[in-house]
Amino acid sequence: LGEAVGNGTQVFDNIRLESITKAQINSFNEITSGVDWGWNPDPWAFNRMSYDAARRTLYIFDELTRRKLNNFETARLVQSRIPEGEDVIADSAEKKSCADYRDCGIRCFEANKGPGSVNQSMKWLQGLAAIIIDPVRCPATAAEFSEYEYERDPRTGEVLPGYPDVNNHHIDAVRYAVEGVWRRRGS
Repeated sequence: LGEAVGNGTQVFDNIRLESITKAQINSFNEITSGVDWGWNPDPWAFNRMSYDAARRTLYIFDELTRRKLNNFETARLVQSRIPEGEDVIADSAEKKSCADYRDCGIRCFEANKGPGSVNQSMKWLQGLAAIIIDPVRCPATAAEFSEYEYERDPRTGEVLPGYPDVNNHHIDAVRYAVEGVWRRRGS
């Protein structure tokens, strides 16, 4: 219809912004959470989600974003959102922060980051049939996934390989949360 719908640099073309009902959330078999540590200007980011392997669909239905809160303050926020015993997978770059969460009673595990993990997890997310994000419950997550783009070479205009490490805090929290899925063979 003559409307610009992107410039060919969007990373995710499988995003669907849709309401996810409480009934849907209650029907999910497995729910996991992810945390990307931050302070300021980079925020701390938390997400809850469920992966439907039969439909190759990821449902993201909860988020929190804060700046300038310590680990014990964010731990209280997480505890208010998850049932006791639910796993939280967090950025392993801050082992002390993961330990602080465990001291607060949260089952917090460090993400298994390593060579190639960003590329592998991003390609897995891109290859899903759909990433459904509730835009009312998760406005920052919806914005990050929808607006995340490859960088271009300023001289040639060519799309550069790799994934920019900017405005991707909820994307990282999601990657950490689902690492147990994308690391399995055949998922």
